[in-house]
Amino acid sequence: MARIEAEERQFSLLLALVDTRTGFTKQELFERVAGYQGQRPGDALERMFERDKDALRELGIVIDVTAPAGDDSNHDARYRVLDGTLGSPAELQFDAEERDLLDLALRVWHEGGLTDEAQRAALKLRADPEFRGGLPLERMPGRTADHAPTAALVQARQRPREAPFAALKRAADRGREVVFDYLKPGERTPRTRTVQPWATVLFRGRWMLVGHDLGAEDARTFLMQRIVSPVRDRAARTPFAVPADAASTALAKLEEIWAGATVALRAVPGSDADIRLRHRPGTIEEDGLLVIHHADRHVVADELAGFGADVHVVRPEAMQALVRSRLERIRDAHAPAEEGAA
Repeated sequence: MARIEAEERQFSLLLALVDTRTGFTKQELFERVAGYQGQRPGDALERMFERDKDALRELGIVIDVTAPAGDDSNHDARYRVLDGTLGSPAELQFDAEERDLLDLALRVWHEGGLTDEAQRAALKLRADPEFRGGLPLERMPGRTADHAPTAALVQARQRPREAPFAALKRAADRGREVVFDYLKPGERTPRTRTVQPWATVLFRGRWMLVGHDLGAEDARTFLMQRIVSPVRDRAARTPFAVPADAASTALAKLEEIWAGATVALRAVPGSDADIRLRHRPGTIEEDGLLVIHHADRHVVADELAGFGADVHVVRPEAMQALVRSRLERIRDAHAPAEEGAA
């Protein structure tokens, strides 16, 4: 099971507590909230829950606890965030475009650190239904009469910036060359790249570097998660100019690739894979299959393999092979050692 960081878990908990009229019991939260799901019941889970509640309260979130009469153990107590405690001042109204810009800004600033006041404001904004895509709570996918979208439906705040982000952004701003090791899919050994960085761009949740690869003598876009070494910057041997449309051109090209590259698959109904892939931007249902878009076949193959047996790729055959090879590597890595092996 993938490790859920404390901040993501606490945000999922906040979403559940906000989006209920009657509150959830502790057990219901353990079943719904990302980070609690699948955890072994016991003192460790109870302590995690208490720490998360304390963390939310420190950010100014008021959690209401209602216990049935005579229940001193709080076993059947119900938890929710009081109505109005997340409300923003009436004069602070954002249109759809402003909410998108705020969301992007919060993602970019996230790892740079926020003051306590800014962190409190960011958390409240993200829990605001208007901030979550402008959909009222009752119209959000998966909403029932008294239940929040489950943790599987609403992704907690992600850490969008890869480790090299700060160094690459700084070098691009200062006009300095960068040197790093880059591991392409299918290769076992990374290659050292020397790049004149033009811009860092966010494309559908993934950060990329756009620049001029001095080795290839051409413009290239690098997926930051494939940079496998610290980024070193140096004074450019020859001053370089950054094309005015470098970022927009790269994004337009990625959008073109994304629009034309699809995978048709079956997902087990109701599974995490089915929910996440069905709500992925651009996904359509066609002849009983989910058809998803992507801009990088290796990245989407990693994602689909992560769902295991809950996903079956129907086409294209090349994607079937990529996902199968990843599953086979996982199987072989966990195969028992042969008898008699040292």
